[in-house]
Amino acid sequence: MNCPKCDKILDPAQHAELIFDGQVWCSECHYYDWDLIRPRSFLEIQAWSRLICANFDWAPVLLETDTEPTRFRQETSVLLAEADHRHRAILFFPPGYRLSTLCHELAHLLTGQDHTWDWAETFARLVAWVKAQLAEDRGPEGFQARLSIYAGVSKRVY
Repeated sequence: MNCPKCDKILDPAQHAELIFDGQVWCSECHYYDWDLIRPRSFLEIQAWSRLICANFDWAPVLLETDTEPTRFRQETSVLLAEADHRHRAILFFPPGYRLSTLCHELAHLLTGQDHTWDWAETFARLVAWVKAQLAEDRGPEGFQARLSIYAGVSKRVY
């Protein structure tokens, strides 16, 4: 598979260098919208998971969290989440409370595959659906789907 814009050869195993948004893109040609990568609460991630699964007629998956820093702080990176295919569960760590991470892990459970092209296409399809919901400001009930990048920032100007 190649990037739809620059034609660069893409490898789903190198998923950190790719963007999954309707199609699979290289990270030099495309980027995630703020609302897909901004941190959210674990309760909101659970609500989005239920909404996504219901929309795609998939049985809900079990979401768990582990806030112990020694579990997710790696020597050179940070672990965001892990999918458990056998138990149809996702273990989230606080840095991974993001819609893009949820879609990444759901794609693993829904395809039963690691970083394959089937997984990549599923991931891209999930992100595109979530992005469409965000564009319409439609998310799970009780949560604000879209949030200004400046939300929570002091309005005081120096």
